[in-house]
Amino acid sequence: MTSVRPRVLGAVIASAVIALGACSSSDGEAKDSGVAVRAGAPGEPNQKIDKSDVPSGEKSFNDADKDFVEMMVPHHHQAVEMAALAKKYAKDERVGEFAARIGDAQRGEIDAMQAWLEARKLPKAPLKATGHHAMHMQGMLTEADFAKLGTLRGNAFDTFYVKKMIAHHQGALAMADAALNEGTDAVNRTFAADVATTQTVEISRLKGILKRL
Repeated sequence: MTSVRPRVLGAVIASAVIALGACSSSDGEAKDSGVAVRAGAPGEPNQKIDKSDVPSGEKSFNDADKDFVEMMVPHHHQAVEMAALAKKYAKDERVGEFAARIGDAQRGEIDAMQAWLEARKLPKAPLKATGHHAMHMQGMLTEADFAKLGTLRGNAFDTFYVKKMIAHHQGALAMADAALNEGTDAVNRTFAADVATTQTVEISRLKGILKRL
């Protein structure tokens, strides 16, 4: 199954740009209904809210949005690095295929998240976790974990990879939940909802693979 998540985030960003452009008419006069839409959490409908309650311009995001993206970039990057090891050392075909999909999807999402930061005049996020963010990122492999993964082969590699990827995804769910509960940026909230939905499904798939290893 091919992941569509990079296209989901790209489409959301494009839609946000179009929506901003639609707020003005050709003669420069604003066309504003006074209503904004906030993306709902997974399984919940979008919420219509008064635009007076939404920060305008570049400040339509808050620290929760910024922190989520800045932490999710290195979180995704580690998953890409894990996928590269799986390409070399995975024995089980299901593990190799899963890792390949994760690597492809999350590389695209990293590019999209960096574009989100750039559009808001924020610096690009580092690919490696550092400082404050490193302490708050859940599910990340330690340096020792990653080094160990690189030494394993065959079934031992597959089992360790899947267990660590489950924990990695669970960490992403916690981060997405915080963004949905505390964030204000519509684009970011839609992406966080997609992360929550997709990675919940992937955790279930990983647990199924683990049982058959």
